[in-house]
Formats: sequence, structure tokens, C-alpha cells
Amino acid sequence: MIKSFYCCIDSLLPATQPEQHIICEKIASLNNGKIIFYGAEDVLVTKYQPFIYEKLRRTPKIDGVIFFTIDQFCYENSFNIDLIRKIIELKISIHFARENISYFNLKEVKNDLPQIYSYFYSFNRARRKYASNIKKIL
Repeated sequence: MIKSFYCCIDSLLPATQPEQHIICEKIASLNNGKIIFYGAEDVLVTKYQPFIYEKLRRTPKIDGVIFFTIDQFCYENSFNIDLIRKIIELKISIHFARENISYFNLKEVKNDLPQIYSYFYSFNRARRKYASNIKKIL
């Protein structure tokens, strides 16, 4: 049976939408599925990701959601682990296309938490350093 996926691309990433779609479609295919819905958080609210959970909750017969990158959960001051937990609790798998990471249950997420948080802190440190360097130039 072909699985159905919702795809959520990264609005803040300089990669074009078609590029993100191609990579996400590849992840869907590798998981015996296809993308049936596409979406993205509005650039003004990407830090909080307020819409994706409600979209997934209201969309019937979705087997999984594919985010272009785990970075989409790192734009706030804390890693948005609550959203990952809520998605998994909907019995929906969660996939990160660029990193080629998939989670099908909370146990898998919990096992990877040290690596996830290490990535988050290094991601934010790199962003702060980049912002600091830009301020020096300006």
C-alpha cells in the first residue's frame, strides 16, 4: 500500500522550493509513499510553527510528514521537541529530508535526543556567530 505524506518545506532556507520538493519526494519514495499535500509555515511565524500541527490533525489518512530539514525546529530559542512529540502522538511518522532522518515512535526520538540537542546548540551557536560577524561588517 502506498503511504501518503504531507510535506512542509523550509520558508527561511535559500534553497528554492522546487529543489526542496525534489528532495522531499525522494524521501517519500524511499518510504513507499508519495506526497499528497504541500505546505510551509509563513516566514513571520517560522520560529513558532503554529500551523503545521493543526493541519496534520485535520488532514485525514496521512501516514507521515516530511520536513525539508530539522533546522525548521531550531529557529526558536529552544528546540521544538514538543511539536515532534505531538506529531508522533498523532501516529504520524516524521521525516527530515536533508538529513535523511525518520522517526516512527517516541522511543526513537528519545534515543536520539542527545544528538538532536547537540545539533540544536551547534546550529544556534553558528547563527549567533554569523549574526555577530554581519554586525561587524555593517
